[in-house]
Amino acid sequence: MIDLDALDFAALVRPGDLVCWGQASAEPVALTRRLMAERARIGTFSAFIGISLTETPDPAYTDCVRFSSFCGTGTNRRLAAAGKLDILPIHYSDLPGVLRERVDVLLLQVAEHPDGGRYSLSCASDYVAELVKAARVVIAEVNRQAPFTAAGIAVQDIDVMIRTDRPVPHMAPSAPGAVERSIAANVAALVQDGATLQFGLGALPDCVADLLSDRRDLGLHTGVMGDGAMRLMQCGAITNARKPVETGISVAGTLLGSGELLAFANLNPAIKLCPNGFTHAPGVLAALPGFTAINSALEVDLSGQINTETIAGRYVGAVGGAIDFLRGARAAQGGLPIVALPSTVEVRGERRSRIVTRLSGPATIPRADSAIIVTEHGVADLRGQSLEARARKLIAIADPQFQDALAAASNLR
Repeated sequence: MIDLDALDFAALVRPGDLVCWGQASAEPVALTRRLMAERARIGTFSAFIGISLTETPDPAYTDCVRFSSFCGTGTNRRLAAAGKLDILPIHYSDLPGVLRERVDVLLLQVAEHPDGGRYSLSCASDYVAELVKAARVVIAEVNRQAPFTAAGIAVQDIDVMIRTDRPVPHMAPSAPGAVERSIAANVAALVQDGATLQFGLGALPDCVADLLSDRRDLGLHTGVMGDGAMRLMQCGAITNARKPVETGISVAGTLLGSGELLAFANLNPAIKLCPNGFTHAPGVLAALPGFTAINSALEVDLSGQINTETIAGRYVGAVGGAIDFLRGARAAQGGLPIVALPSTVEVRGERRSRIVTRLSGPATIPRADSAIIVTEHGVADLRGQSLEARARKLIAIADPQFQDALAAASNLR
């Protein structure tokens, strides 16, 4: 254990290295701030970042740091807007394998158990857990305020440790509007007692969760756990009692929510943070009866292709784990692969349909992985449907203002 002031990044990070660190609340902020402050002494190096909640992804730092990420969410958007963020467009399940081959230095925020001697990866296991053995150097910030979770790390796998006592970054609770509440009601109507839930990013999944408090024996197996899932555990709707994998335990890769969520997860035996190799594993997901994947999108075309990455030429989303979870839901007995989105979006002052004849960005999810599409106007189950049937179903849940134009463009009568 050394003092932060004694940490010499120039002696640990080499020019050309790739440095990785935990995302969102798992970012070791004391370490990343010092790394950015010492960047000129190190020389040019690369940094792979996940979802960012802090000021670390600053375009000013790109004089020495080449930033890359799997996503354009959170404060990563400043880098993306400046053209200074290189995107790795791969499935979230593939991320650990790719980074294992490239990582040189790994920065972690860890928590120490109150009894001492045991350490936890705290707010995220996801892809960082699988980089611990691969990195040349592992530097850990032992933050006294970080929650201790069931995501252990052996002290012998850490090369350098410092102690801090600082607030953990977190997200402010979101306030869904009328459209989000209508979409959430349509999604919630599909969820049955005993289903195992996966929630994607954003305000909409939390809004869905808040409409499921009357369900019984729900399970949780997800990439990110937010406040909505916490509230379902608190009210007794999530028990994980019927889940054949990690029965009685809520499984997630990352905590992404408010300070209340972080406090709830601290020393909570009902929550287990696991690496991607478990949370996104096809065999694990397929073994979860009633596995219900609830994800969002930016737009859907009339054939069922889905864009979750770019809008108006800006990279604001990710490939992420949506396709991993949607395929898992399709394979699970009674599973539901759900993609929910508002029917319209405002771009540069113009209202546009999110149900489109042609995607404006990449087809992140191909039409062969057809899903249940939900907007505020209804539900379109595209599974096993022909192209014409898909188009008709999707037009029916588009905003009425755009339905005639969509029908004319697709030659439907």
